[in-house]
Amino acid sequence: MKLGRLVKKLKALSDANRLKILYLLSLRPACVCELTALLSLSQPTLTRHLQKLEDCGFIKARRYKFYQIYSLACEDEETKALAELALSLVRDMPELNSLRETFGERSPYIPLEEDYGSAARD
Repeated sequence: MKLGRLVKKLKALSDANRLKILYLLSLRPACVCELTALLSLSQPTLTRHLQKLEDCGFIKARRYKFYQIYSLACEDEETKALAELALSLVRDMPELNSLRETFGERSPYIPLEEDYGSAARD
């Protein structure tokens, strides 16, 4: 990884909202509507944060019906190491624990990961 790319990735992780998004997506995939409600962000603001994380190779988007589903998907080992380090530092913070409880284990909007194959054909 080149120095400029590393700096870009570190800058992406320097925002509290992006760290929250990364944390939530480490728990399970989510759609924009879930994340906007949970983080109390406007849809355009959340979309900008998601785009930054996607551009830096931390997450990926996939379409399911009319939802845009985001999930943690690091593009390479260096990006994965940065994400794991960031997540290890924030994982036990009380603010994020309360988000985890509200976020739940399953989305009411999207199928479980193993259901994507059949759901994509619907």
